[in-house]
Amino acid sequence: MVLEDGLNWKGSELVNSTDWIFDLNKKTDGSYLFKKNKKYIDSVLKNRGFILIRGVPVGELGINKCRNELLNIGFLFGVPVSQSKKFDFIGHVTDKQSDISQPNQRGYESRAALPFHSDRCDLLSLLCIHPARQGGETRLVSAVSAFRQLQRSHPNLASLLTQPFPFDRRDDIRAGERGWTMLTPFSCLNATFVSRYVRRFIESSQRFSDAPRLTTQQIEAMNALDRCLEEKGQSLDLSLESGDLLLIDNHRLLHARSEYTDLASSSEDKRLLLRLWLAYEGSPTLPIAHQETYGRVEGGVYRGGVWPDGFPLSNVPADMDGARTMIEKQLRGRFLEEV
Repeated sequence: MVLEDGLNWKGSELVNSTDWIFDLNKKTDGSYLFKKNKKYIDSVLKNRGFILIRGVPVGELGINKCRNELLNIGFLFGVPVSQSKKFDFIGHVTDKQSDISQPNQRGYESRAALPFHSDRCDLLSLLCIHPARQGGETRLVSAVSAFRQLQRSHPNLASLLTQPFPFDRRDDIRAGERGWTMLTPFSCLNATFVSRYVRRFIESSQRFSDAPRLTTQQIEAMNALDRCLEEKGQSLDLSLESGDLLLIDNHRLLHARSEYTDLASSSEDKRLLLRLWLAYEGSPTLPIAHQETYGRVEGGVYRGGVWPDGFPLSNVPADMDGARTMIEKQLRGRFLEEV
C-alpha cells in the first residue's frame, strides 16, 4: 500500500512546532482572514491533515453569532452536512449524560473518554466556546503513521485491516435496510490513503445476528492497532481554549477525547464545542464499499453525514455548487444571517 509521506507524523514531532497553528490574534489586518488565507489553510490541511486556528472572538460574538460564524467559515471550505436524523447541522459537543454504550446515543453528548475514531464526513470542524475544568483534551493521530508502524511490527495483522470489517450503522438505518455495513478500515486509491476506523461500531455490529462474526484474527488486529494509536508520542494532545477552531481531515487522521469534568452544573459554564461536519472540496475518492455510509464515493462531491428519513442525502445535488445553494437555503433563517 502506497502511503503519503506528508502525513506520516507523530505527535512528539509536532508538539514543539507551530506550522499547524494559524493565530488570528497575531494578524494586523483584521480578525477574519479565512477567505484571504484559504489557500494557506488548505495547504496545511493537505500536508498535516489538520490545522488549529486561534483567536476566534467567541466571547464577543455570543453563542448565536458563533454558530453563524462557524457556518460561514465552513462554506469557505466546503458544504455542511446533516449530523443526525434531527437535521442538525451544528452539533453541541457537551455533556448531556449520553450513554455511549447504547447504539442510539451519541458520544459527543457524553463526558466519557472516546477512543480514536473517525466521523461520517470529509472535514471535521470544532470551535471551542468553553473548555472543561479538567480533561477533555482533543487527541489527534496520523492514521498513516499508525498504520505504517503496524505494518512494520505486525504485517499480517496490518493486511487484515485492509479487508472488510462489519460496522454498525447505528442511527443511520432506514426502513427495510440492514443495520450493518462492510467497510475497510484502511485502504489506498489512486495513491491516496483513506481510513475509516470506529472500533465501537465494529464491535456493536455483532448485535445483528446476520452480520459476519468477528474472527480472533480481526480482534487481534484491532488490539494491535489500538496499541499503536496509544503508544507514547504517537498522538498530539490538544487542550482547546475558548476561540480555538480545529479543522481535521477525517480520512487521514483519527481523533479521540479524554474524559472530562465540567466547571459547574450551569450550562453557561459547561464544556461546549460547536461541531460542524463538512463535505470538502479537496476530499479523496473513497472505496466503493463506503457508498452505503457516505452516500457517494467520488472525490470532491457532496457526501457524508446522517440524514432524516424525509430528507435523504440524495435530495441534495452531488456537485458542490448545487449543494451549497440548496444547503444555504435550508440554513438561512435557522442560523445564517449572511453567507
